[in-house]
Amino acid sequence: MARLLGEMGRTQEARNVFEEILVRNPLSFEALFENALLMDRCGEGEAVIKRLQEALDLAEEENKVKEARDVRLIMAQIQFLQKNVEEALKSYEELEKEDPSDFRPYFCKGMIYKQFAKYRQLSPKKFEVEGYLRTPLSRMKVFGTNQENDGN
Repeated sequence: MARLLGEMGRTQEARNVFEEILVRNPLSFEALFENALLMDRCGEGEAVIKRLQEALDLAEEENKVKEARDVRLIMAQIQFLQKNVEEALKSYEELEKEDPSDFRPYFCKGMIYKQFAKYRQLSPKKFEVEGYLRTPLSRMKVFGTNQENDGN
């Protein structure tokens, strides 16, 4: 019901339903994720991170390793949506190291790199994106190259 309300543009009603779910099950992956997306779309960037941090704290207090991992994955996705790409990539890398058999961080990183590859393919040769091309290390990390902007 909450997803349908969100699709219909009834954001506040959708959020209310997600919050009702989270009262009963504060670590519900779907409710946390969907609610975080709605909060972010509503411009509540800091509030969404705080909300997720509270869920992470709860999962850690209750020794719920899987749920804590799920919340950290959602946090990384929100970091990416908020254009904190470096932080999102670091979070995904930490999640990969902790459980190399979980496909989700690899998938998310792959989608980020795919977007950058498409950006590189479509962008003018001399175009620089301030946040992504600051240092040779950033270029190497993001695009797999250490070349200066020399037309390649």
